[in-house]
Amino acid sequence: MRNPTLKSIPLLGAALIVSAVAVSAPTKPTFRQEREINACNASPEHLVHGDKYAVCKNEKWQPVIVNLHNGATTVLKVLKEYEGMPQSTQVADRALRNASLMTGKHREYTSHEVLWTSGSAVGVHVSGYHYVLPDTPPKHAKCGGELKIHEKLQQYYCPACNQLVSSHDAMKVNRVNEWAMVDLTSEKATSAALPDGWLTQVGNDFTGGVFWFARLEPCAPSCQATQKLTLFSVNTTTGAKMTEFQVDVPYREKGPGYRTAVSASGKTLLLVEYDELQDKTRGFLQNPGVSALVVDVVAKSVRRMDALMTTYGFALDEKHDRVFLGSNQSAKLVVRKLSTGDLIKQWSIPGGLAHLSLSADASKLFVFTKGEFQVVETIKYTTVTKVAVKTLYPGVDKWMTADRVITTTDGLRALTPPMIRAELGPWGVPDPKSGFRVFLLP
Repeated sequence: MRNPTLKSIPLLGAALIVSAVAVSAPTKPTFRQEREINACNASPEHLVHGDKYAVCKNEKWQPVIVNLHNGATTVLKVLKEYEGMPQSTQVADRALRNASLMTGKHREYTSHEVLWTSGSAVGVHVSGYHYVLPDTPPKHAKCGGELKIHEKLQQYYCPACNQLVSSHDAMKVNRVNEWAMVDLTSEKATSAALPDGWLTQVGNDFTGGVFWFARLEPCAPSCQATQKLTLFSVNTTTGAKMTEFQVDVPYREKGPGYRTAVSASGKTLLLVEYDELQDKTRGFLQNPGVSALVVDVVAKSVRRMDALMTTYGFALDEKHDRVFLGSNQSAKLVVRKLSTGDLIKQWSIPGGLAHLSLSADASKLFVFTKGEFQVVETIKYTTVTKVAVKTLYPGVDKWMTADRVITTTDGLRALTPPMIRAELGPWGVPDPKSGFRVFLLP
């Protein structure tokens, strides 16, 4: 499967080999820390390559490409410093900034995220804001007076109540996006414009060489039961838009907060709504309840199925027509048919499910909870291995950020933050000074 845009759990101990507890099979897989990466001060946030590379950031916010196979690192410049990278409008002082805003051409790029790498190049999602003059004179939010432009200050003000008004409050503010590809040999970037608006980063289709984005289309004030979701892919080496289509998804007044994944073939996208229990029986999302949306890229269609409260873990198995969903809040693990949504199996794994991942042949499901790591064989759905977190980290009973694990698409490695004991209790928290760890999965 293509790993979700969330993460996984560490099993520490330099060159540590741990005998697993066999539950229903005689085999005793081992877990081994392959290496620790100390070139960063945080663990990776995105799966940027199928199996060989990861990207993290150091204390200077410079991206660092890590070769997972040998531990070699390449430190990049701060991304906005590369020649050809989209640049914010430069102004020297406040008066000039106001004047720049009033031109309607002012841009501020505030985010640069590496979402793909080949080792010698990186694909970057650059996002920010574009300030546009309103079509009609704006009104003051407090008194309703018509706003004017102060010629000297080049800023909106309200004559009725004699108050200056922030340009952010008076002008249209559009979210702008670009895809920049940085060639690390020439140290030059080229960029292509992406659609405006708030984009959800769905994930990489490494087979097809594209990255998928999603954008909810506004429907207010006439929203009904559904609204449009635009899905589009861009070529990771050029930024050119490759595919675009729309599907109908449940309308949510405050937005659904999708967690996402892309299948290994690139033919299926998964978007899972986030919801929490507001009492013992139901969540906040109703009519329908919390949903998992399975998007068929070839047919350009969507299929809804029931999800779980706080679905932190999920995995796609196209070969066997299955999707696995795991809840952190209820500790339920659900298997459904990918093609229909019909329930195949449901059971509970104590501790709260935080991350799910499959082996390359989908014969094993790797389950990361706050208290342990499990291996579940996927024929009879029985647990064959358990390793408690406290076995690996003396004094630590709970791994509170297990949802930050990333597993590679070949099912061989897990990337995890290093864990230290929290000051207030026996649970583990990421060590902000120690990069991340690479573990070999059984």
